[in-house]
Amino acid sequence: MTVQSKPVSRRWLYIPFAVASVIFFAYFVLWRIGAGEMEKAADQWINDQRAMGLEVTHEGISRDGFPFFLRINILEPMISESGVWRWRADGLSIDALPYDLTRVIFSPTGEQQIFAAGYGEWRFTANNAKASIASDKSREWVFSVTITDAEAQQIAGSANAAIDSLIFDLAPAATAPTTLVLTLAANGIDINANDAAFHLGALQSVFGLTQTQFLFGPDAATQWRNAGGALIINGLFAEIAETKLNVTGEIGLDAADYPAGLLNAEIINPAGLTKWLSMAGALPPDEAEAARAGLTLMAIAGGGKISAPVEFRDGAAEIAGVKLADLPPVH
Repeated sequence: MTVQSKPVSRRWLYIPFAVASVIFFAYFVLWRIGAGEMEKAADQWINDQRAMGLEVTHEGISRDGFPFFLRINILEPMISESGVWRWRADGLSIDALPYDLTRVIFSPTGEQQIFAAGYGEWRFTANNAKASIASDKSREWVFSVTITDAEAQQIAGSANAAIDSLIFDLAPAATAPTTLVLTLAANGIDINANDAAFHLGALQSVFGLTQTQFLFGPDAATQWRNAGGALIINGLFAEIAETKLNVTGEIGLDAADYPAGLLNAEIINPAGLTKWLSMAGALPPDEAEAARAGLTLMAIAGGGKISAPVEFRDGAAEIAGVKLADLPPVH
C-alpha cells in the first residue's frame, strides 16, 4: 500500500514574493524619507548661508538614484561673498546611502567658475572632482577631496593650470578634537602665469593645527598665540621642478603676530625652490636671485644638498642667513 503525499498549497509559493514586496516597499519608504531629509538639509544649509550674509542661488533641486543610492541634483548652484570670492557650476550632485547618512558625497558637474579677489576669475574642469563629509568611530567628522585630470584657465588673462591628481583629508585628531589634521598628496601640478612656468612633480604632507577653538573672532590670532597654538609639520616632501624638499617642524606666532619657529629642512638642488618663491611673490626678483645664488653656494658646499633649519622671525624666513621669504603678520 502506498501513501500519497499531500499536495503543497500554492499559497506557500506566494509567501517569498509577498515578503520581497514588503521589503521592497519598506526600502522605498526609507529611500523617500532619506531623500526628503537630504532636501530639507540642503534647503536649511542654503538658508543658513544666506543668514550669514552670503549670496546663494540655484535653478532648481531634484532627486534620483533609486534604488541604489540617494541623489539630490542642484541645477546651476552659485555661492559667493560679494567682492571676495564666488563659486558656480553647471550642476551639483549630492549622494548618500539611504540607510547611512553619515557620509555625503558632493560632485560638481560640467564646468565650474571660481573667482577670488586678487587672483581673478577662472574656468575649471575635471575628469573627476568629488568632496565628501563623513564621520567614523574616532572622529566627529572627516572632510575629503579627490580631483583628477583637472584644468583651470584664467578668464581675463593668460594664466592656466593643470593637475594630474590631488587628494586630501581634513579632520580633528582622534586624541585631540581641537587639533585639525590635514593629509595631502598631489602629483603633476603645472602652473603658467606671468610668462613663467612652474611644475610641482609631487607633494606629500601631514599638517596639524592646534588650539583651533581660538581661531574665531576679531582677535583670533592673538587668542590663538596666547593659547600656545601652533602649525605642526609632521612631514612635507615636495618635488618642485628639479628641487627635492623635505621639511619637519613647528611654527607659531610672535608678539607682533608674525610667524615664528624653526623647520628642519633638507633641500637638494635648490634652484626650483627659489624660482617658485619668486613666482609666488614671496621675494622680489632681485632678492630671489640673491637667494638662488646663496642657496646654490650652500648646496655646492654640502655636496649638492642643504641640511639646515629654516628660521621664521621678524617677518621673514631665512636659512643659514639667506632670506627665503618676506612674511606678513597673521590677522
